[in-house]
Amino acid sequence: MRKRTSILAGAIALFVLVPVAVIVAVATMDWNSARPWVQQRASASLGRTVEIQGDLDAVWHWRRSVGGEDTWSPGFRFTAGGVRIGNPDWAKRPQLAELHALDIDLRLLPLLWRRLDIASIRLVHPSLDLEQRKDGSNNWTFAPADGSAASAWAVDIGEIEFDAGEMFVADAERALDLHAQITPLDAPIEFGKRVEGDDPSTRREVIQRVGRAAAQRLRDAAEKRIARRAEGGEEKKPPPYLFAFKVTGSMHGAAVKGNGRFGGVLALRDPKPFPVRADIDIGSTEIALTGTITDPTSPDAVDMRLWISGQNLAQLYTITGIGLPNSPPYATVGRLAGRFHLHRSLLRYEDFTARVGGSDLNGTLTYRSGEPRPTLSGEVDSTLLQFKDLGALVGAGSARDRAARGDDAAQPAGRVLPAEPFAVERWKATDSDVHFTGKRVVRDEELPISAVDTRIRMNAGVLTLDPLRFGMAGGNVNASLRIDSNTTPAKGTVTLDARKLQLRRLFEKAEGLSTSLGQINGDVKLAGSGRSIAEILGAADGGLTLVMTDGRVSETLMEEAGLNIANVLISKMRGDQLIDIHCAAAAFSVKDGVANADLFVFDTENALVDISGTVNLREERVDLTLHPHTKGLRIFSLRSPLHAEGSFQHVEVGVDKKALLARGGGAIGLGLIAAPLAALVPLIAPSGDEEKSCTPLIAELKKTDARKPPAAAKKAAPKSAKKQPKG
Repeated sequence: MRKRTSILAGAIALFVLVPVAVIVAVATMDWNSARPWVQQRASASLGRTVEIQGDLDAVWHWRRSVGGEDTWSPGFRFTAGGVRIGNPDWAKRPQLAELHALDIDLRLLPLLWRRLDIASIRLVHPSLDLEQRKDGSNNWTFAPADGSAASAWAVDIGEIEFDAGEMFVADAERALDLHAQITPLDAPIEFGKRVEGDDPSTRREVIQRVGRAAAQRLRDAAEKRIARRAEGGEEKKPPPYLFAFKVTGSMHGAAVKGNGRFGGVLALRDPKPFPVRADIDIGSTEIALTGTITDPTSPDAVDMRLWISGQNLAQLYTITGIGLPNSPPYATVGRLAGRFHLHRSLLRYEDFTARVGGSDLNGTLTYRSGEPRPTLSGEVDSTLLQFKDLGALVGAGSARDRAARGDDAAQPAGRVLPAEPFAVERWKATDSDVHFTGKRVVRDEELPISAVDTRIRMNAGVLTLDPLRFGMAGGNVNASLRIDSNTTPAKGTVTLDARKLQLRRLFEKAEGLSTSLGQINGDVKLAGSGRSIAEILGAADGGLTLVMTDGRVSETLMEEAGLNIANVLISKMRGDQLIDIHCAAAAFSVKDGVANADLFVFDTENALVDISGTVNLREERVDLTLHPHTKGLRIFSLRSPLHAEGSFQHVEVGVDKKALLARGGGAIGLGLIAAPLAALVPLIAPSGDEEKSCTPLIAELKKTDARKPPAAAKKAAPKSAKKQPKG
């Protein structure tokens, strides 16, 4: 028993006397004499030159004060003056860090377990330089000079205390070069409070564009979160702002400038809200945020209200690394929440409202970092979608539209199909899976589209819109789109089927067709390769088929198409009448971007119009011939074929190039040819009554041995080709 008591007493003495001896030794030691040894050990551990040009000292304390709170924290405060940490040889600046002083609070007892428990680090008047090269190597990753394995000592940091100073940031991959100046505020500013000198322009502009209701929804949602946290005892009021900052520099050649403020202590171990407010302009993109950063491991470590406005969503790629589509000028506000963690950060842009051009967007998007690529997923919907805003997605639009969104790619003169090359390097930067719905599509001269529903996915550089469903002209369209950028050039395929499109709604702006009845059905299947939409269509193979049945159309329009001039005058005098369309059918085969009219006919009670020729998607030219065949007795009938020829921008129609008489009526007749193409869907009849109504036409075509496409149309030879001499 006496032996056990002796052992226990010895153990108690060991655990009491040894720490006391350490405290006395450390507190009374002349640390300046040990400065060379400390420099040498620090340099060896970091693999960098470390200099301590000022005093080195250690003071024992039982308690310490942080943020005005006095806490029990026995340990040492080490102070090193004039600390300099060198940079690698490749860095632009010689020093990674220059500190007027470095204060470290180190707890004593964890040292017994080989753990450096650093309660707090205070950087006094720091000047920091952070640099990263294109290969990802940086100057803040350290390795021991002798290449030995990492130390067995664990390091745990509780808090980082800030002070006035400056920071330089350079990232070669993003062409980023920034300088930030940090200064203490004259007096603390309460979190969320606006003061004189704040720049509210970005916030005000965004709210004016998206509407005050959007901002109110965010405030209501924030109040509900605060209430839930308060009920669970989790809500912590953010401390006041203590420091202000100003930043200048450049990113990918665009000027960067901004300012803001933040708190004084960033707690890493016992999370407390760290307040941040910033207004940053990067080129034409304006960003404003207000919120807090807390526990990095929490799903809501980042909790910010975020306002962004800019010329083009695609320009956010250089800022975020996320590949977004081209867009008109936009503005958005939402909540940014999530956490940052090496290789597995998670950020959510929640309950956002955006105005993109004249369209509105709402929803939530989630960003996850990881290998092999980060991912972007979520739900986005629109209650009002402007048709012309969709053109920016594929690089379409006028020169004025392009200038407004900062698009430098020039559309070739006289071309209609979007020729802007795909940004394939951005396609491979981020995978995505976003479900989009659009309730109402507003148009001017464009097609009447509604209820858009699609799933947009990007996987390893392969873009798909599948399914792609929308309502058009009272009918339904089901389609899919796939573009694979992993080949050179990219391969694209599109399939589309449309059912029960109403003729009168399809051509509401066309005189003589706006009151027409009847339905159109059909299919499109195309596949091609190219660097843009124009190139893919210009090299496409496939086919288009169409049928319209049981329609009614203006009698005057058909008489004009048949060039029955006298009957047109009679129709005008007695009033226009509607005549029945028994059947209209078209079948185009597409080879190397040239669509050949294998079959294209309109059969009405007064006339039969037979159309032959080609539509060249590669050259964007139309070369069609209309063969009108009038039925019954006509006062005067001109049976000469009509010729429609020209670019997609300008098509001329006439009996021949010298017959000006036919051009007026022929231009109206062209609507029967060009409009279905402009409607995107030559359509096919499913079954039933449609087949019955087309039976007489099919029988007539068989009886007359329906024409075959001329060899020239099949070949689609350019007009400049020389004729071969006869043998």
